[in-house]
Amino acid sequence: MKIQRRGAALLLCAALVASALVGCGGKDGPAEQRPAADTVEYTNLSDDASRQLLERLLSDAGVSEERAEGFFSRVDRFNDSVSAEWLTQGFEAAGITETKYDPYEMQDLWTAKNGAFPGYNCRITAMSLFGDFLSFGEDAGLDAGEDVLFVDEETLKADPGALGGSSLNDFRALYASMKAEDSTEVRRHVRTVQAQWKKRGVSFRDSERIRLITVFFHDKPSEEESLLFVGHVGVLLCAEDGTLYFIEKVAFQEPYRLLRFTDRTALSDYLMGKYDISWGQDTARPFIMENDALMEGWRPGAENNGSAPG
Repeated sequence: MKIQRRGAALLLCAALVASALVGCGGKDGPAEQRPAADTVEYTNLSDDASRQLLERLLSDAGVSEERAEGFFSRVDRFNDSVSAEWLTQGFEAAGITETKYDPYEMQDLWTAKNGAFPGYNCRITAMSLFGDFLSFGEDAGLDAGEDVLFVDEETLKADPGALGGSSLNDFRALYASMKAEDSTEVRRHVRTVQAQWKKRGVSFRDSERIRLITVFFHDKPSEEESLLFVGHVGVLLCAEDGTLYFIEKVAFQEPYRLLRFTDRTALSDYLMGKYDISWGQDTARPFIMENDALMEGWRPGAENNGSAPG
C-alpha cells in the first residue's frame, strides 16, 4: 500500500520502558499470556464529569492552563459542529472499531459549519497538549509539503495557535516520515526512529504522569523506497491510582476521545485492533512508541495470536 493512500486513510483521523515508569500503570507481565481485549471504555468529553476528570489529569501532569484551555476550545468546536446523538454521555463501552456515528455524515456536518477548514487531527492534538514535554534542536530543515503532513499543515496555516505554542518546525521534526530499512523486524525500525529523532534534535522530558504514544507504520511506496511514518498518536495520562487514560483525536472529522485502560497491554490491543490490519504484506507490523522507546506491553494484533514482538 502506497504511503499516499494509507496516509490519506489515516487522516480520516528497541528498548523497553525504564523501570522508573512502573508507577504509571505498573508492569504488564508477559504479553503472550494475556488474551486480546476486544472492547474499550471511552468518552467524547461532551459531559461535565469526564471534562472535569480530564482537567484534573492534565493539571496533575503539569500541562499548562493555556494548552488545556486551547484543547477544550477545539473539543467544543468539534462537538458543537456535529449531532449530539453521536457523542457519548460519560464513559461508554464499545467494540474496538465500533462507532455511534457514520463518519461520512459527520464529515458533512463539520464541512457545513466550518467550510474548507480541515479541522484538527491526532498529530496536532497530541503536540498541542504534550509540547512542553518535548525539546528540539535547531531547525532540521524538513519540508513536509508532500509528506503525510500536508493536510495537517493546511490547518496550521489557518490556525497557527493550534499547536499551543510549539512551532511548525518542531511539528515537522517530530512527525515527518523517516527513511527506513527494507525489513519486517520491528526492533530495527525502533532503532531507526530513535536515531532519526536524535538527529532531528527531538528529546523527551521524562514524567511518570504524561507520555506520548505514537503508532508508527512501515511503508514501501516503491521498490527503492522504505519509509516509517506516524499513522496515529495520542497522549497517555496516569492517574494517582494507576489507571491509564489515553487522549486522542480519532481523525480530522471524527471525535475527540478519552479512553480508560488498566494497563499498556490493553492500550496496545486497542491500537493494534484498529491499525494492525494489513497482514501478509512485505512490511513490518505497526508498532507503538512510548516517548522514545518501544512501549512495554506492545504486541501485534490478535491475528498473530498475541505473539511477542519480533
